[in-house]
Amino acid sequence: MIADVIDVQVEQYLQHAIVMFEKERGRRPSARWHEVPRSGIHALLRLAYGQWPPAIEPICAADVARFATCDEYEIWLREERGLACSSVAALMWEARNFLAWQTDSGIDGWTGLSINDVDRYMDLRAPKLTRCSLKAVAERLRSLLRYLHITGRVTMDLSGHVIAPTLYAYEGVPSVLDRGQIAAVLESAKKDKTSSCSAMRTSGSYATVGESPQPRSTASQPIRRAGVMEPTLYRAQPLKSA
Repeated sequence: MIADVIDVQVEQYLQHAIVMFEKERGRRPSARWHEVPRSGIHALLRLAYGQWPPAIEPICAADVARFATCDEYEIWLREERGLACSSVAALMWEARNFLAWQTDSGIDGWTGLSINDVDRYMDLRAPKLTRCSLKAVAERLRSLLRYLHITGRVTMDLSGHVIAPTLYAYEGVPSVLDRGQIAAVLESAKKDKTSSCSAMRTSGSYATVGESPQPRSTASQPIRRAGVMEPTLYRAQPLKSA
């Protein structure tokens, strides 16, 4: 019965499928061939159980604390940050992997977490990743470390010590300003007493700071733009008799 299936049986079936593949075709499948039948089996079991793979049961106090942290972190990602399901899934995978590595490495709780531990984890993840993938890992790890600091689990914010490779020029320039930064910019603009900013505030102009205002042209004055003399319209004058 499908209700009696456990995760060990799924792995046994995949091993059997690899053996049958080799007998029928005379060669072993590719290294990632098992992911195709496994995804179909997992989809079927999720339909039957509602969740698959099944949740791991905690066996010690460290597991209980780790699972509780993951559950609270997932709620924070969904409700506080409002991220999409795919983003939450990627962040949660990295969080579970890092916290499991922390437990296996013998790090004593959150108080024992240091910058050296973060560097060792990144060194462990880096060898098989491209620059783009490694940058994604660094961003996901920063999110977790920032959450641990916000919730008081870690006294020091370690997210700023996660080094990621540079992909594009001027990556340090923020693309979006938060409310505090916007308020600071507006307050600084109000205190600016330079002539250009004063003229912009009084006239409502949004021209680039440093540009000199162009004088208005009249009917008797030609318009000069970029060194080009444009023709000027004059009123027609009546012809004088000889």
